[in-house]
Amino acid sequence: MSTVNTWDDPRCALSRVFLYPFLYGSIVLVVFANTAVVAAEPKIFLVEEDWELVINQPEVAINSPQIAFFMYPDSGRNDLYFQLQMNYAAEEGYSSGGFRVGAFSGDHPRDEERSRISETLSWDNDRLRWTSAMAVFNNQLMFAVKDGYGYQWGVFGGPEYLVEMNDEGLVNLANYSPAQSLAAVDIGFGSNRVASIRLKTVRLIRTDGSQQVIQVNEFAHQ
Repeated sequence: MSTVNTWDDPRCALSRVFLYPFLYGSIVLVVFANTAVVAAEPKIFLVEEDWELVINQPEVAINSPQIAFFMYPDSGRNDLYFQLQMNYAAEEGYSSGGFRVGAFSGDHPRDEERSRISETLSWDNDRLRWTSAMAVFNNQLMFAVKDGYGYQWGVFGGPEYLVEMNDEGLVNLANYSPAQSLAAVDIGFGSNRVASIRLKTVRLIRTDGSQQVIQVNEFAHQ
């Protein structure tokens, strides 16, 4: 499991670049230039998804609902992905409430972080919004949850929830698909307690600082 203690930590320095792309004009291009990544053809190195989850009537006694979100660096590879477990954490040991982020290669966990929030969702009509961010950088694939907010949990996500794994030869995220992220949403338990799940916006950010904004505004099937 990864640990980030201070903003001076090298890993956390990477997460500053990763988690706060509005700084890429002054930071990201310098980092890429110093590592000889900048090429004549700009590459997609960062993808951000803006999500909204609306709960109707959760049930604390049975830890319901439990929802998993997936983000794939390459739509042609189902065995290489990141996962966000919402309102539970399960891999090596189960815990209710909060959330968990994990990196998987060959369907095996490579890295994980569990939230400091441990509350099980219990507020009727709660609305949670967050951004899932995925990047390829310095031979690593990285993922984090940022800018999260819910009525019960308040603010959640940030650099302490950065997970990573080997990029396995991927040099860009050109084969990422928002449709795949939507299709992969899995309500493992308590679908009747979920009012809606919506992927609102996707941003594709390139190594030259340019970005493409995709207004998705589609709901995951329940």
